[in-house]
Amino acid sequence: MKKIIILALIIALIASGCSEKNETEENKNTSTQKQENPQTSEDAIIAPDFELESLDGTTIKLSEMRDKNVIINFWATWCGYCVIEMPDLQKLQETYKDDLLVLTVNVGESKEIVQKFMEENNLNLTVVLDKDMAVSNNYGIRSYPTTIAVNKKGEAVRGYVGMLTYEQMELLYDYFEE
Repeated sequence: MKKIIILALIIALIASGCSEKNETEENKNTSTQKQENPQTSEDAIIAPDFELESLDGTTIKLSEMRDKNVIINFWATWCGYCVIEMPDLQKLQETYKDDLLVLTVNVGESKEIVQKFMEENNLNLTVVLDKDMAVSNNYGIRSYPTTIAVNKKGEAVRGYVGMLTYEQMELLYDYFEE
């Protein structure tokens, strides 16, 4: 429980995002500037493991992705900011395909709705379905999009609430240690 609370604090660099109750009119996401990462192995937070079904029917387990850095993006098709940042997530995945997996976690929607959205927007990201919202609740997600960077050790190294620009995504990628 303590790790989940700490993880929630990491991503609590609160900015505007979509919530199920309303969407903000303006994205007030704080600027993402690269800083020295103050975490050491002693205070590292291991991202809670999860296992979800992808759009193609395969099961993806976070702990089995340790050969790549993972950017987990919690989103929904009804969230305007989520829709806006999807092409940049796609570009990030294509740019860093050798050591990065952009794992998009759709929260609370059916496979049919998500599949149609991905096809209509020509997106080819790895999408897993959190239909019952158990994973997003475990991570303490309350606004969309929320993005968490998980390194190859399984440590959550950075998190953001709200829409990210491509430049901010690249800065987020820089937090992964070599």
